[in-house]
Amino acid sequence: MAEPAFYTHLFRLDVRLAVAYTVGMNNDIIVCGREFSPEIVSHLQQLTRQEPPPSRHLLAQEACSALAWYSPDGRPALSSAKVALRKLQKRGVLALSVKAGSQASRGHRLRSSGQALPAVDQVPNRVDKVDNLQLYLITGREDPLHPLWNDLIIQQHPCGDAPLVGAQLRYLIGSTHGWLGALGFGPAAFVLGCRDQWIGWSTTARLGHLREVVGLSRLLIRREVRCANLLSKVLSLVLERLAQDWQSRFGVKPLLVETYVDRQRYTGLSLAASNWLRVGHSTGRGRRGPATPVRSLKDVWLYPLECKARTKLQNQAPPPLTPCGLEQSLAHSDWFERELQTLDLGDQRRNRRAQAILEARWKQPQASFHGSFTGWTPAKGAYGLIEHRSADIGLLSLLAPHAEQTQRRMAAQRWVLLPEDTTTLNYSGLRQTTGLGPLGESKGQGLWLHSLLAFRPDGIPLGVLHAQCWARPQDWSDTHQRNAQALVDKESLRWVEHFQRAAAAARRMPQTQLVVLTDREGDLYELHEAVKYAPPNLHTLIRAQHNRQVENGSGKLWEFMATRPLAECRCLELPRGHGQPARRAEVEMRWGQVSIQAPAVGCKKGWPALSLWAVWVHEPNPPVGVEALDWMLLTDLPIAKVAEAWEKIQWYCKRWGIEEWHRALKNGCQAEQREFATAEHLKRVLAFDLIVAWRVLACVKLGRILPQLRATLLYSVEELEVLLAAVKKT
Repeated sequence: MAEPAFYTHLFRLDVRLAVAYTVGMNNDIIVCGREFSPEIVSHLQQLTRQEPPPSRHLLAQEACSALAWYSPDGRPALSSAKVALRKLQKRGVLALSVKAGSQASRGHRLRSSGQALPAVDQVPNRVDKVDNLQLYLITGREDPLHPLWNDLIIQQHPCGDAPLVGAQLRYLIGSTHGWLGALGFGPAAFVLGCRDQWIGWSTTARLGHLREVVGLSRLLIRREVRCANLLSKVLSLVLERLAQDWQSRFGVKPLLVETYVDRQRYTGLSLAASNWLRVGHSTGRGRRGPATPVRSLKDVWLYPLECKARTKLQNQAPPPLTPCGLEQSLAHSDWFERELQTLDLGDQRRNRRAQAILEARWKQPQASFHGSFTGWTPAKGAYGLIEHRSADIGLLSLLAPHAEQTQRRMAAQRWVLLPEDTTTLNYSGLRQTTGLGPLGESKGQGLWLHSLLAFRPDGIPLGVLHAQCWARPQDWSDTHQRNAQALVDKESLRWVEHFQRAAAAARRMPQTQLVVLTDREGDLYELHEAVKYAPPNLHTLIRAQHNRQVENGSGKLWEFMATRPLAECRCLELPRGHGQPARRAEVEMRWGQVSIQAPAVGCKKGWPALSLWAVWVHEPNPPVGVEALDWMLLTDLPIAKVAEAWEKIQWYCKRWGIEEWHRALKNGCQAEQREFATAEHLKRVLAFDLIVAWRVLACVKLGRILPQLRATLLYSVEELEVLLAAVKKT
């Protein structure tokens, strides 16, 4: 019976010897991004053998001193160092002991002084009657009132003695009547979907500015205090001084405050009265919880400490960009290599294979995927790439180099139009393909595609800036409660996400003016609001769907615009569509500045009004049996004269270019005729068809709009000879 224990002992000894051997070979151990040299590890090991053993706090201080490890505010990075020590302990390098009853063994929970709370005396029932209402900032653990703050939170706050992590600012709410409550501020959540979407954060911007967001982690008004508007007044007082107090202690000036409200306990009315904004809800996982939600959902509220907080939080250094003309991109015979020259699939052989697939698809865009290749060997290699298990291969990674080239072509223009739209890809015949979802009522199974394209103002496409492809769940259904949902919980989030992609591109090309175009489905209040905090060279032009309330008692949007004077009557050329032939419409045009109110539902209830410019195009006398043209266009671009209003109408007409691109994708490239085992494989193949459909449409548009261009720009001498022979034959 002793043999298993004996072998276990030998195994543990071998592990310790292996670790010691690794350290002895002068190999640094990298933990939490820091290199622990053998000398530092040996020093920490000697400290752990002392009697009595040092606390983890002292060991963390020693590690910070040895590694010159400091936070941005200049203080030792003790929290990160403690995490590194725990990881070293798991590796068997350090043996950390925990003394019974120490703070580490208690999980860093708040400590109670064991004393009763001091009484409050005759607190008025109105906040304006409270004498000497003020906030007392706890200076640290040595502050004589620090135990009182702990006692208040432990005895009366729902979180009790739950631990607080990271940098902290703690306030007591004092008055002549006694201590009325307490507040606590700490670090913000590392990732929070609704907050990050509201700010407009990319991953890079979030990592660079996260320390400029703080969280209101504790908020308490004592149970025995009944005073109207006290909480709103306290919030007003603390937000006036929070930025200065945080900067004085930690060296960083915060721009935004976040907090959570348990919707099962509280309503958040005091926050709304203090001009906080509710932007969504948490996932219920907690700071370090499991993947499955185990906590109640909490509403997320935000308060900007500056009027330009969102703009500052979005700031990031954009990568350099070299402009490139469209003709220059199309003229090269090896364009497929240039279009994918920055592709990184983790292996150069995969990169070359992807270029070969794009070349083959361009030569025969209407052929099946297998029929694109001249033999079994290249076809086998192509299928091997599409069906590879690597996570580096996907729609976004395959499309990324083309998006980079698209931005280079955009940077060579003065104005660029960016229409975005959604379409379906029907794969109902692929009954064994996994990962597909419903396309709507009795429309079969397939995928949804939302794309953001770049066009010159003359309608010539510059490329695909971004694309998203997904499958709806089998039990998906459109809910009547969608207006009350946060945007992050709805499919319509894609419109704002693609807008943020456009914002990232705008930062790289400040000399180019970008205009995002959407149809009625993109008429989201969040999208209208996002442009206020976007780069100054990014704008929106959105066709209104909702007859929104106009501020200052002016009624609804359409009724208000009907009162505007008639600016001009013109003829508008409309393309064929929806079973109607192309026609010329006699339209009336009105324009003016409007201030639309936020919808009084869900998270947007209480959000501020937005000032926009509206252009209303209406056909008073449509032909018999034809639906009258009626466009209400909303934009952030100011309109001072009729020519500028008509320009916006002409821009919106260019939105049809993305419909033509959809047609080139489905009919020209036969994108819906693919047959693969999984939806992921279909998305990978789709990436190549997206690029091919762009080049097909670009060639068609160039020939129509610029017929004077030389044919050799796009075709080789051999190809021209074949075309001439075909023309003579027919």
